[in-house]
Amino acid sequence: MVSNQSRAQHSLLETRVPVDSAREQVDRILASETLRGSEVLCHLFRFLAHKTFAGEADQLKEYVIGLDALGKPPDYDPRRDAAVRLQASRLRQKLEEYYGSEGLHEPVTVELPRGGFKITWRYNEAGVSLREPAIEPAPPAHARAWPKPALYLAFVSAILACCCVWLGIRMLLRAPVPVSASAGSASELDAVWHPFISSTHHLIIAFSGLAFVRFQREPGRDIWFRQQNAPSWDETVNSSEFTALSRLFGNPPAVPTSEYATRGELLATFALGQFLSPRRRDVSITELSQLTWQQLAENDVIFLAPREAVAERELSLPTRLAFIADKTGIHNLQPKSGEPTVYTSPQPRQDSNGETFVLISLMRGPLGRTTVASFTGGGAWGAFGAIQSLMDPSFARVLVSKMMDSSGQMPGSYQVVLRIQYRDGTPTNVSYVTHRSLPPTQN
Repeated sequence: MVSNQSRAQHSLLETRVPVDSAREQVDRILASETLRGSEVLCHLFRFLAHKTFAGEADQLKEYVIGLDALGKPPDYDPRRDAAVRLQASRLRQKLEEYYGSEGLHEPVTVELPRGGFKITWRYNEAGVSLREPAIEPAPPAHARAWPKPALYLAFVSAILACCCVWLGIRMLLRAPVPVSASAGSASELDAVWHPFISSTHHLIIAFSGLAFVRFQREPGRDIWFRQQNAPSWDETVNSSEFTALSRLFGNPPAVPTSEYATRGELLATFALGQFLSPRRRDVSITELSQLTWQQLAENDVIFLAPREAVAERELSLPTRLAFIADKTGIHNLQPKSGEPTVYTSPQPRQDSNGETFVLISLMRGPLGRTTVASFTGGGAWGAFGAIQSLMDPSFARVLVSKMMDSSGQMPGSYQVVLRIQYRDGTPTNVSYVTHRSLPPTQN
């Protein structure tokens, strides 16, 4: 009977990638700049690779990965918590990013195909043309001719020397490299999130509940209604659809409810909390309607909500805005040459597929002591894509290069417009559009 380990080795040899080469490629990616600082993704990648080498990847379930790789509690439910799928999607993106930059000429390509959790290896034809050709499986032991003692000693010495050089390179790659405030992906990621990472104030992540109307009927037969373009209770009950439904059901009592949130906002909240929790422990989450002005004045706050839900609060902050977003798009109040007056998002064919513009705003709080940020203007999936992009060291490098002033500092308050493309609720492309540094006001 063939062991799981043997089956894994045989599978790798069938793709002409020896096991040792596959393991070396995994180690190389784990030590890369692309995964530097992504402890969760490194842990997940190492776990999936180990299970693949052991021949156990085909039987992997989300629940097991959540417990063993992500540290989820025993009551973790994959149907309610998409953490495993989210992190697997991020790992796929990081692998693609690695082979588009650092690993462009690597001889072996590592992939995580969609629909499963089994790591695969294949030779990169472009990389092989620059390196040595693929190594064929060694012949059986009885067919090998052993060298003479002198040649054997020289051969062993050469191998040991190569191992020492390789080990030295590995240690240099794994050694922490100090970075300055103006160089290196880690410093640029810190520069983007510095107002929240360095703050001594408590941090609140505020998401918006969907504005539903509940028609109260006999027990067990209540009906919930939501008008997509009416984010508030007043706009919903004043709509013609509400009037027609109320008459149809015999004018039952109707009460507002905000027990639901969009999937995109929940994933964005989860991703943001996961990113910030290793950097600061004092993070809490609340529904936007429950956030008071006193909390806004005494705490750092990040809004993950439609523009209409945060507009009143932002317009009252001590900052002169350069962009304002509403249902029609992101309005450019002082367009530069070649810029449109409104960034209008095309209507997607499906809720989880499309393209949108997102407005990111960073401002001072009501009393000027705290920091307020918002990701608005592009729907829930747009906010999710913007959050992910700001956690990506490569994109942080682009953003800092665009926004850093002549003294090498990021502006204290600013607004950034991004274009987000997404499919099946997964951001596939994020690009910088424009930004403005914001002057303070006397509000």
